Amino acid sequence: MKKSFNRREFLKVSGAAGAAFVAHSSLLGCASESVGDPNSKIVSYAIHPAIGIARVGNSTEYFIAPELPGEAPVAVGGFKDGAGAIKRQAVRFRVFGYNAEGLPVREITAAEAEIRWSVHVANRKAAWYEFATAMDIPGAVPAPLRNRDDFQGPNRQDLVIDPGARSISGINQEGVDFGDGLFIGEEVALGRLATDDYGRLIVTPAEGRAMSPTDEPISDFANNVEWCDDIADGPVRATLRFNNREIEAKPAWVAAAPPNYGPSILAGFVTLYDVAEGVMVDKGWLDATEVSFTAHILPLFLRIADMQWVNEGVLQRYGYGSSEDLEDPDFLMQLADPSEENRAFRTQWFERFRNPDYAEEQPDALPPMYGDDVMLPAENPRQWLAPTDLQYSRLEQWAQGNFNNDFNLEATAPASLEALPASEQPAALDRAALEPVLGGAFHPGTELTWIFRSPALYGDLFRINAIAPGVEAPEDFGEFLSPSQAVADDGPLAVSGPGDITKWMAVPWQTDTASCRSGYEKDVDPYLPTFWPARAPNDVMSREQYDTMMTTSEPASVREEAFSQRVEWLRYILRPDPIDSLYQMIQNWPLLGIISLEPGPDDDIAPDLVKVETAVGFDDELPTFEVEPSLRLTSPSRKR
Repeated sequence: MKKSFNRREFLKVSGAAGAAFVAHSSLLGCASESVGDPNSKIVSYAIHPAIGIARVGNSTEYFIAPELPGEAPVAVGGFKDGAGAIKRQAVRFRVFGYNAEGLPVREITAAEAEIRWSVHVANRKAAWYEFATAMDIPGAVPAPLRNRDDFQGPNRQDLVIDPGARSISGINQEGVDFGDGLFIGEEVALGRLATDDYGRLIVTPAEGRAMSPTDEPISDFANNVEWCDDIADGPVRATLRFNNREIEAKPAWVAAAPPNYGPSILAGFVTLYDVAEGVMVDKGWLDATEVSFTAHILPLFLRIADMQWVNEGVLQRYGYGSSEDLEDPDFLMQLADPSEENRAFRTQWFERFRNPDYAEEQPDALPPMYGDDVMLPAENPRQWLAPTDLQYSRLEQWAQGNFNNDFNLEATAPASLEALPASEQPAALDRAALEPVLGGAFHPGTELTWIFRSPALYGDLFRINAIAPGVEAPEDFGEFLSPSQAVADDGPLAVSGPGDITKWMAVPWQTDTASCRSGYEKDVDPYLPTFWPARAPNDVMSREQYDTMMTTSEPASVREEAFSQRVEWLRYILRPDPIDSLYQMIQNWPLLGIISLEPGPDDDIAPDLVKVETAVGFDDELPTFEVEPSLRLTSPSRKR
């Protein structure tokens, strides 16, 4: 029977409550101190979001990245265009004025000042060091240079795709391209610039291309010789001209990432915002003393539950109809109960989360995900992902009853960024940009990686420490980069230039995204742990299963089976030879399905809202062979 307060109603209210709380409390405990007087005199300027995340796509069409915390990306007409190509996610940057106390006052548009934008993106992956494991964890080993045998000295510049800076100003301008970067003599485009009708900057990334001009074979999940992709990053600057006076705004950063194949999955268990927020708190730039049930506790349970649409193991353990349904409204309301009588219940659930001190192996703890240092078989506690230190501390406070039960059944989410006071918009933009990005596992990651845990990376609140224009960041740390060099205060993270954020990632991006899946040890669990299902799904509900489930004339048993079973998202790509699978991903990644929110049935067969694989571009029949777990590894010890 339906509950009097059903799942759809609860999730709608919880989503609205969370978005409303987070948007209006974007600085988490500093919210009351973050509001500037709208009549204050503006003395400085800054670009927001401080870090913007774009996503590649092979379509010429694009949509704007989320600009409100808790907001799902919206692509009018779908995330693929009429020809079936994946639309790109662009980032919109704005300038805000700040008063003498450093508090935001209002946005500055082209109606008030001439804004000249300058962006310099590059791709330095092939000229950087190989990835083996995150360099800030115990057991990290020195990393050799990529392509060190055939490219030495000045020739290493042939591996750097750097078209130089581009500028744009005015309203509704477009067509400024990063189109003449070179990789071993072959041109590689890295995106383009435009402005909107307010003079805000729109950065669109490249098409997601991967190639080797020398036709070198693919051989590895992360370090392929003489290969490149068109993932890029770099500083975003703005010069404001008021009559005869020019002022530079604090620079921001733009980084490109692979497509988001799960746009209906709002966030992974740990987000990049969670990671960066922890650093901001440690540096004393944010106050995180108050624990909010709505903003800090509820999302951790809902994020695990949401993985039921992209991983079958989570569906079986924590999904709809399971014995521990993490979206059950009664269960979630009990989580919000701060009473002493409910302490034992809260404590029981707190103790199920993995301790981020990694003092012991906790394979069965939450979340059911792989971590930064995956070895098969498992050899250390970092085989699994843990909450951040800050998340864990908040969970502990929640268990003890030291939290604000601010869940508001009457809450409504802001309709748009402009619905917030102008003084709250900068922090909302910063958070909205990073929350959809995964904050682990960093091996190296499907979007960005472990460097966001480093205090050395940041020069200001959520702001990467950018090198001055025209100055090159140090690149030569020897033939091998040691872990101690990598994390040193004067190391490669101390100051960043074009290409310095994405160079730590796999080359090309497709090989890692197709390699990190789930359930490598089938005798332990066929589906769990999982890596990055919120962005690169594992097991999904196909359109055929959805249609069967929604057909009320079918027997209940048939409809229930259609709901409870999943198909492998990469089923069209996987081959018995793992290298063949990687080539398939490089060639066919735009044909993979997108996980979309769809209405559920009007009975109890399934939830009121379901998330379904849509827009699959493959026409051929599925391969008939079985991919064995051992064939999913490309080395005898590491996960691949």
